[in-house]
Amino acid sequence: MRFIETKKLNDFTVGIGAFPGEISAKDLPARLASIDCISLQEVSLECDREFLREVSSVLSVIASIIHHPHISNKREEVVIRIEQAQQLSREDFFDTVKDSKLWKEHDARMIPEEVHYQQHIDELRIYENRFIGFLVNVIDRELAKFSNFYLLRLPTLSASHSSLDPSGVGALIVEIDRLRRRTQFIKNTYFYKEVTKGKPISHRVQPTNILVKDRLYRFCFKFYRKLARYEDSAAVRRDLCTYYTILLLDELQQSGFAAKAISPEAYLFENETFALTLETLENHALSLTVTPRDFDAPTARHLLDFHVDTEWQRDEEKRVDPSAFESVEMLSLWERSYAEDGVLDLAQSATEEEMIRDWLHSKIQKTFIDPAVYKRYCPVCGKKAVSVSDGIYSCAFCTSRYQFDETGTEQKAWLRKIRKKGIS
Repeated sequence: MRFIETKKLNDFTVGIGAFPGEISAKDLPARLASIDCISLQEVSLECDREFLREVSSVLSVIASIIHHPHISNKREEVVIRIEQAQQLSREDFFDTVKDSKLWKEHDARMIPEEVHYQQHIDELRIYENRFIGFLVNVIDRELAKFSNFYLLRLPTLSASHSSLDPSGVGALIVEIDRLRRRTQFIKNTYFYKEVTKGKPISHRVQPTNILVKDRLYRFCFKFYRKLARYEDSAAVRRDLCTYYTILLLDELQQSGFAAKAISPEAYLFENETFALTLETLENHALSLTVTPRDFDAPTARHLLDFHVDTEWQRDEEKRVDPSAFESVEMLSLWERSYAEDGVLDLAQSATEEEMIRDWLHSKIQKTFIDPAVYKRYCPVCGKKAVSVSDGIYSCAFCTSRYQFDETGTEQKAWLRKIRKKGIS
């Protein structure tokens, strides 16, 4: 998440105050109705549009720098043939007179074949220009990530779609492609090829006089500092947890669950079929315990964790013990994912409300199925890879788990864990 997104998220969580605080189960509906929940995805889209406008401006400035870069004029003493020397300075002349190795006899006269010469060299690979080359690479990598990200969200034809509406995503992809062509043009210039030779500079860029005082270089330097700003990932996860908790509580109400008890640590909701206990863990994750009320079955405990970036593997902090839960899933602003063995597997991409709704209903789904078939074949993936232990059926292929309710005349199954392996 970039700075503007985390700032909007923090503003939202600060604005709603302590939650749940001293609120009672009776007051919860009115409290939820008073909260105007923002769409962070819409904020993110507008943020990305603004970012791409800034990238376009920076690339224009870089093009101007390439045409008139700062250079370092370096003087170097060399020995060259006399016909190559355009003009000798006084120092060059005396150094040549003193060097007997350069003189040869021609027709009884001593004439120097080579002379000492002060050569002036224009050095392009100064630190500030190397920074510009480094920044071009940073921008190119960011644009590549943007392109991959939005291409996953570009609608494609399926049996349920008679037309395609890319909406704002399509315009962003077109603009990203245009900017990537501009960066490629810059990469083909002599300037870029020269300043990127050798070892690149550190990402901790030093604010030199040129980067601070020159108008064009300063513009690029300020952009990089804004781009490279890091946030407290634990604080962002905390805010994401609060944000999605509010969406989840609202969805529970919409689904007919009544709040029975509320404390700062947990919520208890019930309907005629299930009792749900929702807890906020110390590491800013949610635990949902599901207990059937209409038949005897062991409870199922699920974990919903939150990640700031789409690459959860980068988070070094070990936050949960997955073995304590029936399922472990992750939510970001854009994705609901399965987290198994520390690796994310994309489950779906939808709005925030849709993701939290699907997550909840995948834990409390009961459906009529034929036990003669589905005690052998998985109802989720269709594979014949089902085993049973203590009345709970498990699929070895997709890891889904379900249990039959045999109390009535019609066979129902509670899908304790729905895991659509390989489906996104």
